[in-house]
Amino acid sequence: MLTLALKNLGRRPLRTGLTLFGLAVSVAVLACLLSLGEGYQKGLRTELDQMGMQMMVVPLGCPYDAAARVLKGKALDVTLPMDALKAVRSDPAVAVAAPVYTAILPRPEEGRTDLWVGIDESTRVLKPWFKLTSGSTWFTGPNSVILGAEAAQAEMRKPGDKFYSPETARELTVAGVLERSGTSDDSLFFVPLATAQAMFKQPARLTAIAIRLKDPAMVGDAADRMQQIKGAQVVTMTEMMGTFLNLVGAARTLLLAVAIVAVAISVLSIFNTMMAAVLERTHELGVLRAIGISRAGAFGLMAMEAALVSIGGAAAGLILAWALGGTVERIVRPFIPLAPETGLPSLTGGAAIECVAVMLTVGVLAGLYPAWQASRLRPAEALRAE
Repeated sequence: MLTLALKNLGRRPLRTGLTLFGLAVSVAVLACLLSLGEGYQKGLRTELDQMGMQMMVVPLGCPYDAAARVLKGKALDVTLPMDALKAVRSDPAVAVAAPVYTAILPRPEEGRTDLWVGIDESTRVLKPWFKLTSGSTWFTGPNSVILGAEAAQAEMRKPGDKFYSPETARELTVAGVLERSGTSDDSLFFVPLATAQAMFKQPARLTAIAIRLKDPAMVGDAADRMQQIKGAQVVTMTEMMGTFLNLVGAARTLLLAVAIVAVAISVLSIFNTMMAAVLERTHELGVLRAIGISRAGAFGLMAMEAALVSIGGAAAGLILAWALGGTVERIVRPFIPLAPETGLPSLTGGAAIECVAVMLTVGVLAGLYPAWQASRLRPAEALRAE
């Protein structure tokens, strides 16, 4: 029966090919959507866990936008007073409070923008993956800089080299280079906190304060107390993750609606193909019934053809998703809040299994009515019609 089903599908190669193409596009859209969603959630959780903090104090404004900018090493339009750091460090629930000042230095002549970050010793405690390459040291003085791996490569600098910043008229010495971490740290320029504040004429100002608590269970009470700090607001990593996942969920729902429309079109395509096959092969089906094939056999033959079309379309769609996943990611990434530095997968095993299951189910369901019609054909009437 399998051989006969394959032979029947090959009789109309153009129609079968167009049906397979429509299914492949639907499956590719669905697979990319599911895979990007899975990858985003996993990558976001991993990056937030690696931050080593439970909450962040940021200037008044949109707390989630501010936190996202700080996590990605981007500057803010507003700042915090240094008094906020004293208040945070005096809180009994705080184990580590790491102040941060970030600033942007555009370099249009080179087509790039440098991100400078002022930090102090507490950052090393907060970020255990902050590893220096061989020959590197921590800040040796106010005029020292530590380069991220990509920043060092772009500047072609190594520990001990001089580094001049014409925008700030400051000559620095490269104290160290960070090992590649796969995070936004790789592209940053780190200087002592006081140096950054002086370079960008923001004395006693901060962009944010990253906080690790003595006990994560104390996050609620600690957040309530720090919310009282003048000019500051608190955002917890749990709240931040939930907010961004909700944003992605809304976009995903919209894209899922598009995928459902594509799947519905595929269902109609399979239905049309199978109904046309039944009408074209009325005589053939009558002969098969006349020589002894049962109604169940005729039904099974048409159902098998629908299943084969579905499996073929699903396989082609998964290949298409794997091939074009990188392109889809590059298009979608700019619209994803706090997109992980690690690449979003173009195809995951879970998404592949879901797509195959959905398309096989959809294909069989779309072929049920044509198969039922084929099983109802009476040999004498079918032969007379021919």
